[in-house]
Amino acid sequence: MEQGGTISLLPESRRKLEINVPGENRPLYMGAAVVFISLLLFVTLKLYTSSLTGQFTELENEINTTESQRDKQFEKEALLLNKQFALIGGLLQNHLIWSNVLVSVQNLTPVQVQMKTVLGNISESKLEVVGRAASFTTIAKQIAALLSNEAVTDVSLDKVSSFSTGVLEYSMRIVFDKNKFLLTKEK
Repeated sequence: MEQGGTISLLPESRRKLEINVPGENRPLYMGAAVVFISLLLFVTLKLYTSSLTGQFTELENEINTTESQRDKQFEKEALLLNKQFALIGGLLQNHLIWSNVLVSVQNLTPVQVQMKTVLGNISESKLEVVGRAASFTTIAKQIAALLSNEAVTDVSLDKVSSFSTGVLEYSMRIVFDKNKFLLTKEK
């Protein structure tokens, strides 16, 4: 049929031709995704940086507050006291306990002996004793008792003199191992 001047009420039948090329918009989408991820990463890092800066400022303020509240004079005195304790501690650990030395010698001395003078020398680890005894046997028993003690390393009898009453006065040197009488014993 010819449509020469007549109006047709039927819709036109035209077809739209579309040509699809596979992957044509892929680089555009990839570029947009890279830009979006970059912006997202930038914003995340900016927020994290500002958060860290805020935390750093808080810590710095706390440190400044603590620093202003410190008693520096007290700290100096405490450090000095700590050093003094360290020095005294070393001295006390190597301190000879004379009462232990004297008790040990007293326990090893027979009843018939009277001590007149006792002189001690720490650097030489010795005692010099001037005493009186009833007989030579009593002096010999004292020397034997002293040498039987593990803390005594040597005993020397320097001189013995006799009085008209029969009493003997003697001078004796007792050398001892000072490690046996220290406050803290060495192993």
